[in-house]
Amino acid sequence: MKIWLADLTYTQQSIASDVVPAGIGMIAEYAEKKIPNLDRIKLFKFPENLSEELSKSTPDLIGFSNYVWNSSLTDAFIHRIKEERPDLPTVVGGPNFPTDKDEQKKYLQDRPWIDFYIVKEGEHAFKTLVEWFMRKGSPEELSELPNLVFNKNNLFHSSNKIERVMDLSEIPSPYLSHRLDEFLDGKLLPITQTNRGCPFTCTFCTEGQSYWTKVKRKPRDIVEGEISYIADKMNKLDPSKRRTDLLIADSNFGMFEEDLDTCKVIAKEQDKNNYPKYINVATGKNKKERVLEAAKIVQGAMKLAGSVQSLDPDIQQNIKRKNISSKEIVDMALKSAEIGANTYSEVILGLPGDTKEKHFSTLKTLVESSFTTLSMYQLMILPGTELGSQETKEKYEMKTKFRVVPRCYGSYEVYGRETNVAEIEEICTSHNTLSFDDYLECRKMNLIINIFYNDSVFEEIMGLLRKLDVSIWDWLNKIYVNSTLKKFEKFNNLLTDFLNDSENELWEDFDELRKFTNKKENIQKFINGNLGSNLIFKYKSRSLTKDLENIGAIAETSTTEIIKEKKIDIPGIEEFTKELISFKKCQVEDIFSLKEVKTDLFNYDIPNFLNNIKSKEEDLDLNHYKLSYSRKFEFKLNNDQFNQIKSYNSLFGTKIDGISRTLSRVYIKKLFRKYEKDKIEEIAEFSENNSRRWGGGLESI
Repeated sequence: MKIWLADLTYTQQSIASDVVPAGIGMIAEYAEKKIPNLDRIKLFKFPENLSEELSKSTPDLIGFSNYVWNSSLTDAFIHRIKEERPDLPTVVGGPNFPTDKDEQKKYLQDRPWIDFYIVKEGEHAFKTLVEWFMRKGSPEELSELPNLVFNKNNLFHSSNKIERVMDLSEIPSPYLSHRLDEFLDGKLLPITQTNRGCPFTCTFCTEGQSYWTKVKRKPRDIVEGEISYIADKMNKLDPSKRRTDLLIADSNFGMFEEDLDTCKVIAKEQDKNNYPKYINVATGKNKKERVLEAAKIVQGAMKLAGSVQSLDPDIQQNIKRKNISSKEIVDMALKSAEIGANTYSEVILGLPGDTKEKHFSTLKTLVESSFTTLSMYQLMILPGTELGSQETKEKYEMKTKFRVVPRCYGSYEVYGRETNVAEIEEICTSHNTLSFDDYLECRKMNLIINIFYNDSVFEEIMGLLRKLDVSIWDWLNKIYVNSTLKKFEKFNNLLTDFLNDSENELWEDFDELRKFTNKKENIQKFINGNLGSNLIFKYKSRSLTKDLENIGAIAETSTTEIIKEKKIDIPGIEEFTKELISFKKCQVEDIFSLKEVKTDLFNYDIPNFLNNIKSKEEDLDLNHYKLSYSRKFEFKLNNDQFNQIKSYNSLFGTKIDGISRTLSRVYIKKLFRKYEKDKIEEIAEFSENNSRRWGGGLESI
C-alpha cells in the first residue's frame, strides 16, 4: 500500500513553518514497525514537491497535518486532489479541530473532501486505520477504531475510544532511521521531543485537556541519539548555511529531573559541534530552581520561560491557571538576572476579565522582575480549546475579528490549476471588561516594550536607571507619555503606523476575508510585504533600521527627564546618557547589512561602567568613568556573529519582514558587535559632531 504524508508549509515569502516534519516522520515509523511488509511511507514538507509528485503518480492513501498555520493550505490541496482523484482516501490529523461533536460535524460537512479525521495522538490511530484499509474492513469495524471522526453517507461518527501510545519507546526515531535526512539541509529547524503531555489545564491551550495530563517520556537513549545525530548533521553543513538553533517540543522542559540529563547531552554537543547556539523551548511553569539549573548546563543557549499570561488572580481563575505559581515564576526571573541568564515571559492581551489597567499591571511586575524579554500576544480563538467554545464567547461577551496569519499565504498549482490560499485566524479584540480603544492602547505599550525593553537593546540605559534605583517601568511609561509630544513626531509616526496597521489588518467577516485572499493579486500583496506582516516584529525591525535615530532621541530625553523627576542630581548625566546611546548605536547599526566594524569617540569609559554596574557602590560618581583623553572605540562583528547573520539573511532575507523573522528566532543581544578592548586610539581633541551621531539607520536594507 503506497502512503504519502504531508506536513505542508507556505514557501513563497519565506518558509513559514520552517520546522523539520518530525511529527509525520514518527507516524510513518510507527506504522511501518507495526504493519509487516508495509511500503515505505513518503513524506512531504513543501507544496511544490507534493504538487510535482501528484502530477507523476497517485498514492493509495494520503494524509495531511492540520495546524493553525497550514489548515487552509491542507484544505486547498485535498479539495483539488478529490476533484481529480475522488476515490483517493484522505486523512487529516492535528490540533486545529473542534472538541464539541456538533462543531466537529459542521467542520467535516463544510469540508466533504476530508474522509477521515484523527484527533489527539496520531501514531496508533493512523496505524489502525491503515490496517482497516489493508484488510478491506467493514463499516462496522471502522466505527470501532480509536481517535477517529468521519462524516460519510449521512453518518457522522466521533469515536469515544481516545487512545494514546503509553510507551514512547514503541515509536522509532525518524532521525536515527535516516528518514528525515533530506530535511536536514540547513533550511529547516531541527525539532525533537523528550516527552508528551502537560499537567496544566489552561483553557486557551489545546494541551489543557485531561487527555494530555499524564506526561510520557521518550527513552533516554533515543533522546541522546537524536540530539547527537542532529548536531553532527548541522556541523557538516557550510557554516553560512547551517541552522544554529534547535526546537524542543516539550511543554514544560526543565521541570523534570530527566531534563537535566538531556541538557548534559546538549552541552556535550555544544563543546563538540558548537551546536546548538539557541534552544527554542517552553520551559517548565513550576520547579524553577531545576529549570534554572538546566539553563546553566546549556551555557545560556536556552531562554527560561516564565509564562504568566496574566498576573491578575481573577483572570487566572477564569483561564484555570491557579495551579501555576506566579510568585515562583517571578522569583526565577530575579535569580536568572543574577547569573545573566536569558529569560522571557509570555502575556496574552484580552483574556476573560482583562482590562487596560490589569494588562499594564502585569507588564509592570514582569519588567521590574528583570525578565530579558516579554512576549506579548493577542488572544487567538483556537478550535479544540475551552476558550474557543461558543459558550465561553457568550459568557464574556467576546467580540472577535479575523486576520491573515503572518507569512501563511501563497499561490500553488495542483494538477495544473492554480489555487490562491491564506490562513485566517480569529482573535479577541474586546469583551465585557476591555474596550477596543483600550485594546489598541495596550498594543501601543506592547510595541514600546518590544522596542525599548526586549532583547537588551537599551541595556546600558536600563543599567544606569537601576543603578540610580529608578523604575524601568516608569521609564517605559515616560516614553509612552512622551510619544504624543510634538518634538517626538517622527517616533509617534512609527506608533501611529503600527496602530493603523493593527486596526486595518482586522476584518469583521470571515467569508469576506476569505474572498479577498482567494484573489491572486491580493495574495501577491501579502507576499510582497504590503500586507500580513507580524506587526510587533515588523515595527521592532523598523525601529532598529530606518527609525534608529528617532528611538534614540526619545530614549535619551525620557531618561534625563525621569532622573530629574526623581530629583537625582548627578553632574554630567546628560552627556553620559548621550554616550550610552552612542555606545549602543555602534553595536547595533547596520549589523544586518553585515557591516563588520563601527567606531565612535567617547569621553567616558562606558565598558568600565558596564562592568561595575552591579557593584554595591551606593553612589554613582561619573568622574570615576571620565577619560583623560577622548578615545576612539571600535566595535566589530566576530566571525561567529558574521556567519550567523549571513545564515539568517540567506534564510529570511534582509528586508524588514526578513529581519523580523530573525528577531523572532534569536537572542539579538548575542549578535551585537563586540567592543574591541585592544583597539583604543587616544585622541587629543574630541569631535562633538562625530561622537553624537545616533542614527542613520539601515536605509540600505
